Amino acid sequence: MNRIFHARIHFAMYILIMILTIGACLAFWYKMAVYGTVMLLFLTVVIERIIHTTYTITTENELIVYYGRFMRKRIIPIKSVRRIEKCRHLRLRKHSLLSYLLIIYDNEKYISVMPVKEDEFLETLTRARHEADSRKPVNH
Repeated sequence: MNRIFHARIHFAMYILIMILTIGACLAFWYKMAVYGTVMLLFLTVVIERIIHTTYTITTENELIVYYGRFMRKRIIPIKSVRRIEKCRHLRLRKHSLLSYLLIIYDNEKYISVMPVKEDEFLETLTRARHEADSRKPVNH
């Protein structure tokens, strides 16, 4: 059965939404309809990406990273995953403002993911990696 994980929303995304909303309102207030329309289009793309970003681990041992309707999804075979690193930036004492998982696959390609249930995502991905390794075909 496919396992779907939703993305965690980072505080910078909230700030971006506020800036785009204020920019669109100000553009319409000062009768700059073209700029206001462009801001609203950017706002739509950002909200779409925030709401619909998912990470799916399939039964075919693939990781599908889907960023919403306006972006291409990325399909990564779990067999090609080399390592997974927990990254934490902008630390304030014991807490970090930005944390994500860096997945390195193939020949040093990488993708960062921010699932809501990070530990459960890691456990499921690790289990799928072990299953993919154990299913290697035997050559006679």
